Amino acid sequence: MLAVIGGLITLVVGIIFLFGAKIIPGLPLYMWDDFLVFLKGMISSGLVLGGILAIIAGISAIRDRAKTEEKNN
Repeated sequence: MLAVIGGLITLVVGIIFLFGAKIIPGLPLYMWDDFLVFLKGMISSGLVLGGILAIIAGISAIRDRAKTEEKNN
């Protein structure tokens, strides 16, 4: 129950930080533009890191397959 209440409070605070000036006029908090810049950076970085991880996993799978073929022969 405490986690649900904490989650709701965090959600409300997060919404106020993202859309503060639009929700409450005069509030100097508006981070939506900063959030979009962060999101753009994270998407491109995530794709690069995900690609590197996929290459490493593929190389590992090829090595494992080669080892099992050597053991079977």
